[in-house]
Amino acid sequence: MIPLFQIHGLWVAVALPLLVACSSRPDRTIENLKNAVTSETGAAVRYRAFAVQAEKEGFVNISNLLEAIARSEEIHAVRQRKALSGYGEPVGETNLPLPRIGSTRENLKMSLRTEHFMSQTVFPIFEASAAAEGATEAEQLFRRATAVSVLHSEYCRNALDKLENEGSDWNVVNSWSVCPRCGCPYMTAKLRENCNICEEPASSFILCQ
Repeated sequence: MIPLFQIHGLWVAVALPLLVACSSRPDRTIENLKNAVTSETGAAVRYRAFAVQAEKEGFVNISNLLEAIARSEEIHAVRQRKALSGYGEPVGETNLPLPRIGSTRENLKMSLRTEHFMSQTVFPIFEASAAAEGATEAEQLFRRATAVSVLHSEYCRNALDKLENEGSDWNVVNSWSVCPRCGCPYMTAKLRENCNICEEPASSFILCQ
């Protein structure tokens, strides 16, 4: 049985790594990839709803950030689905409940808690399990997801600090570019030639502004 953890209303399935004999089929990793697809797909829906809420409250810059993170999560889900298809395990459409939407401050706080949980607990466990089973592609996907989740947390923390200290999002970056390979979001004004995580050329990045 795959244990479920609930964090602030969000259920996340975590397949814990086991000390098992190596086999040609990484069953544990396949299960983790399926769980990751569900989690990332739900995160994309949630962040897009948060972006709409931020715009309703007049926080356009924060809305742009949240839309960029939604794109990031979608890219993760696409890559994970592709990895699953390589194992002959295509994943159908995921039917998820509508996310709980609060104020933008509340939504950012929830995002911080969730990203911390994913980057410090879930993805490292998944990465370790993939490494133990020799699933190199999945190991890389989970390692990159960890790095990107840390950045999501950093950006949300900065936006929340600006909102709480200044009462507005005037000083929140308003233009973001998302790597289409690993989902890493960047401040458009500070783009380098290639993605720091996967070396994808910046010319192919998705603009959110």
